[in-house]
Amino acid sequence: MIQLDVELDDELINRVKRLATHHYGDASDGSIVKVVESALEMRLLATILVEGGGNETEEPIRDWEFGNKQPAKQLPAEIQSQLFRRR
Repeated sequence: MIQLDVELDDELINRVKRLATHHYGDASDGSIVKVVESALEMRLLATILVEGGGNETEEPIRDWEFGNKQPAKQLPAEIQSQLFRRR
């Protein structure tokens, strides 16, 4: 195991302590270490599993289907262009 010296601001330290208390019952050094190890492990796992190394996000794409398979009534073109235009 290696030991890292990392500087954190007070707000982040308080949040880590709250997570440690919530998940492990106290804010002892051991509980804080577990929270930080878990966060680092999740981040590293995400960079492996997400294409682009986790540094890119894409717009979600979904093909909508209607349960009754009936064609949906279309909105007028001017309303469609306002609602669904790309920004």
